[in-house]
Amino acid sequence: MGEELSNLISKIDINTIIGLGTCFFTGYLAFFAWSQLKELRKQHKQKSTIDLLISNNSNEYYRKRRKAYMAMRDNGVNLTVLACTLNDKNATKEQKRQNFIVLDILNAIEFICVGIKENLFDEAVYKRMSKSSVIKDWNTLKPYIMELRRINNNNDKLFCEFEWLAEKWINEE
Repeated sequence: MGEELSNLISKIDINTIIGLGTCFFTGYLAFFAWSQLKELRKQHKQKSTIDLLISNNSNEYYRKRRKAYMAMRDNGVNLTVLACTLNDKNATKEQKRQNFIVLDILNAIEFICVGIKENLFDEAVYKRMSKSSVIKDWNTLKPYIMELRRINNNNDKLFCEFEWLAEKWINEE
């Protein structure tokens, strides 16, 4: 066995050794580049998530909508009844205004949830910053969403990403 190894080594010339070394070094560089790209993508997702949350908090329109929604929530507005007025031609101006507010909030939340599910935003960052709000909003808005789905031919795709994220976080507790 030792003699066979010695014969094999004696047949290997310097070019073979250099070729193997080049292959190993190229493999190492490819792995290093891949790991750097992976880390940069992670950092970009985190930054994008933080930028979005800062943008939402500094956006006057969104802040007013969020404040109006929270007042509705805290004042006990029946969101199921409100959702029933969406297709009602006799809905009052106030009901239409409230529905517009709720749909604005739902669309903003759904946008973030889609971004998380599509791996565009960082779930861990968003969770640390907004978990309690997402769960509270889900518990508040779930009846509205269920009624909205019902009046739209039982379309369970409406705000399904919001449901997915909220239920995921609730089940982790």
